[in-house]
Amino acid sequence: MSDNSPSNDEDSLAPGAPEAVERRVWRNIFAVVAIAVVIAALTADLKFMLGLVLGGALALLNYKWLQSSLRGVLATGNQKAPPGTLIKFVVRWLMIAAIAWAANKTGYFDAVAILAGLLAPVPAVMIEAAYVSYKTLARSKGDR
Repeated sequence: MSDNSPSNDEDSLAPGAPEAVERRVWRNIFAVVAIAVVIAALTADLKFMLGLVLGGALALLNYKWLQSSLRGVLATGNQKAPPGTLIKFVVRWLMIAAIAWAANKTGYFDAVAILAGLLAPVPAVMIEAAYVSYKTLARSKGDR
């Protein structure tokens, strides 16, 4: 059965293709948060685990919001950013900080865990860098 729609198979795209990288980083953030929450569920208290969940959710929201903002800036094709771009970046972080602060003030979420969850994109990007490096090295060894 033949299908003319584009394939979602990651092998069909180069390891460094922007669409594939974005999809893998998004998936990696989910994986990092899920693993952290499972570990917290086994070793920490509920307050810490809830903080990780909230921080991870904010990290995912922040990633998607940043991605759409950057797409908008790059879509203009101008050398200068559109008016209000800096404000969008500042407001994004102010909203994330306000949500994290308000959640911490309720007493149900641990501040350190919220911060740890917000930092989930760091290991996600490191995993992606290792994957792309491995694929590039494996591909170059196959060319020899």
